[in-house]
Amino acid sequence: MKLSLIYKKIIENLFIIIYGKVITTNKKIKNLSITKLDKINNKNLSKYNYYLYKLNQGRVFTNYVENVSIISGNHLVKKASFQQINGLLKINKNVTLNTGTPKLIKSINGSLLILTQGASGHNNYAHWMLDVLPRIKLLLSKMLISEIKNIYVTKLNKFQNQSFSFLGLKSFKIIDPNIFRHVKADQIISVSHPYYFKKTWFYAQSNLPSWIIKFLRNDISKKVKSKKKSYKRIFIDRSDSLQNHSKLINNNEVIKYLKSKRYKCLRLTELNLKDQISIFKNCNTIIAPHGAGLTNIAFCKKNTKVIEIIPEDNKNFLFKRISKINKLKYKSIYLDKIYNNKNGDMHLNLDDLKKYL
Repeated sequence: MKLSLIYKKIIENLFIIIYGKVITTNKKIKNLSITKLDKINNKNLSKYNYYLYKLNQGRVFTNYVENVSIISGNHLVKKASFQQINGLLKINKNVTLNTGTPKLIKSINGSLLILTQGASGHNNYAHWMLDVLPRIKLLLSKMLISEIKNIYVTKLNKFQNQSFSFLGLKSFKIIDPNIFRHVKADQIISVSHPYYFKKTWFYAQSNLPSWIIKFLRNDISKKVKSKKKSYKRIFIDRSDSLQNHSKLINNNEVIKYLKSKRYKCLRLTELNLKDQISIFKNCNTIIAPHGAGLTNIAFCKKNTKVIEIIPEDNKNFLFKRISKINKLKYKSIYLDKIYNNKNGDMHLNLDDLKKYL
């Protein structure tokens, strides 16, 4: 065994001695209250089994990657905790059951709302809009904004701050899980994930509940009245993504061609949230590689044309699902996946693109 692994195991065992071994239980947890969340804006959501969890004198641990563990004493609160291990959503894979909570604990006065969900929720636009913001909507069906004082979430970037302002969230303190991996509070508050119910996260996203898109349209999109940014045809230039997947190797060639067809080519990281919403609300045609930027089709009007360029091995049908909810005219272009190319993993033949246009 490598020295680094030996050292890691020693640290884990040391913290198990300090804080105890985390286990699961089927017994009722006395300091935990659970409230069913049945309605949002008079829409019945009882079939989804959403719950609000309030745990007095509890603690939370995250490895900042795929696990968020809510713990009472040494019992893992199973339904309130979150884990995504290699795409699988299984509580028995929660990391704390093996490693314990190997970080020093920070104490927080008052209540702490848990919004972090590991790497997917830090800065990823799609997960923020579809996972994190709907949780706030669920929470506010039973609580007042004024009751939220501390939020367990990564330090907010610009678009996250803007989205919070749309929902009226202004006066709160951020407890950053990247700095404080292990926290205890007078009260831990959490809600069910809005769509991670079973199987894999690919399956979950491909079956996104329609209320999430309607919430984004009603609570956020309608608040953007300006047409400051408006184009009829747009292409999402994904070259600014930090990830290499779903990128076009011949991106410049595609952009040159689409510009000749009067498409506006956009890097969404260069736009604020209001401008992104305005653009997608007012455009007629969107061409884009698979990626978080396509989440903005949630704001599109009926019959907007959407062409998604996607690697053939990608089984995520999220944007097809959003298109169906919003009654958009959706098409997909599946391309052979190309490996070990630093510029991307797809090559789009312009003749093929012309057929779709």
